[in-house]
Amino acid sequence: MSYAIPFVRPVNGLRPVPVARPSDTPEGVVAVATRLYALRRQRDQTLGVSLFSEPAWDILLDLFISHHAGRQLSVSAVCIGACAPPATALRYLAILQEVGLVIRTRDESDGRRSHIHLSATGRLRMTELLMDLPSR
Repeated sequence: MSYAIPFVRPVNGLRPVPVARPSDTPEGVVAVATRLYALRRQRDQTLGVSLFSEPAWDILLDLFISHHAGRQLSVSAVCIGACAPPATALRYLAILQEVGLVIRTRDESDGRRSHIHLSATGRLRMTELLMDLPSR
């Protein structure tokens, strides 16, 4: 997997020098996602859940973090992680699946349960987006 490294503008004709950031590594990108998700939960506790709602973003962050931790999330776990009413979370989950950012698979051991994970496109887009965010 290749990661784009930002460059400092050349000064007086000198060649550009790469600027490494912690978010340029897979671990750094996951750390950024984890901090964002934790900050959103802290914001909800401090200011109230009813003021803010971005279920799709919460779902994507949760799935990104879970993927890198090697955890599978069931549909119900994804809905809980979205911090939205179940019907709202399911609606956003369907939209994310429709646009190809997430994939739903049946649990082989329990046919009543499905797991949700980011598609390859979803992982790539989340990585690119999170790499552009400051790591602090």
